[in-house]
Amino acid sequence: MNRGDADAGGVADLQTDIMRFMAILALCLVAIFALVQSIPLMPTPVEPVAVPESEPVPVEIETLPPEPVLPPPVVEEPVAALVDAPVESPVETITAEAPQEPVEEPVETVTETPANAPTEEGFTLRFESDLALTRLVARNEVGLYAIGEQRSFRMSVNRGSFSFWPASAPNQYHEMDPATVPDTVVTALRRSGSLGTDPSVKWGVTLPATMRQQLDGYLAEFTSGALVIEPDGNLRLER
Repeated sequence: MNRGDADAGGVADLQTDIMRFMAILALCLVAIFALVQSIPLMPTPVEPVAVPESEPVPVEIETLPPEPVLPPPVVEEPVAALVDAPVESPVETITAEAPQEPVEEPVETVTETPANAPTEEGFTLRFESDLALTRLVARNEVGLYAIGEQRSFRMSVNRGSFSFWPASAPNQYHEMDPATVPDTVVTALRRSGSLGTDPSVKWGVTLPATMRQQLDGYLAEFTSGALVIEPDGNLRLER
């Protein structure tokens, strides 16, 4: 009987503890439900705090006086010297390059044959040899021109080869005997495609000052003869 009572007392204590735990749990749930119900469902909107507007502070801007306008500087331009250059007539394009025509130095006025006028009666002009013609033309001491009715060409020598390029006819020149013109010069003119087959072509020669003075002396002393241009740049008369 004592053993049975002891077991009955243990079950009663366990039931008591369970009841206490359930009571505590119920109290906790009631407290949680009361706390939840006290929280509003919609949050109360918070009104914005009005901030007083600050008045704009005037800013003083310093105005600078206008800069004086200075007149533009006067630049004196150099006056270019005017040089009368001969106007070349339009011609056909040829393959030979045109070297720059040398500018002859001013010399004393001498009597020469005017342009497009025949050589004075009784005198002929020729080169002593083909070498003399080549050397003097290559050094630009003597100018050789092929002059037609409307166009004219000047011969140049480059490394022993002849070529012709368009150039205006000189105002004064001496007409060369066509029979004394070397065949290589005539062939070079025909190869240029201009005036090569024109029978009326005149061969004009321009002489330096030394040769012109020699020529004037021969014309004043003699009435006829063959004027020969030597390779050293002198002019002699053969009668």
